[in-house]
Amino acid sequence: MFRSTIIPYTELSKELFFELIKLRIEIFVVEQKCYYQELDEEDQIALHVVGQKNGIVIAAGRIIPDVSKMQVSIGRIAVKNGFRNNGYARKMMDEILDYIGHNFKTYSIKLSAQVYLINFYKSFGFKEIGKVYLEDGIEHINMVKK
Repeated sequence: MFRSTIIPYTELSKELFFELIKLRIEIFVVEQKCYYQELDEEDQIALHVVGQKNGIVIAAGRIIPDVSKMQVSIGRIAVKNGFRNNGYARKMMDEILDYIGHNFKTYSIKLSAQVYLINFYKSFGFKEIGKVYLEDGIEHINMVKK
């Protein structure tokens, strides 16, 4: 059974953090051929989303609150190849938005979506803002939900 949990960086075990970063590198750096610094300073302030099936990390994401802007950013949403198209990303996004709704009620929510996922994020109420831009050779667009 799939379940996701949201854990602050300071409460992640070394082993779980390793599995999250390994999955993100596998998808964003190797699979998508985006050669960039995957691990960054935002990981230390993020709430990490850990999606597991039968105790194995198969999905990841992160939530980054910005109190000064009253905004929460969602990013690094990823599902391991071989587990995609089973509704895990949708379930994880539902849980992320529920968490934000309970803990950051008055905040807007922002994300940078790969263009092919626009309709996926629109199904959660996100709207496109700005123009399409290239990030690491992949077309992205900023999206927001109030």
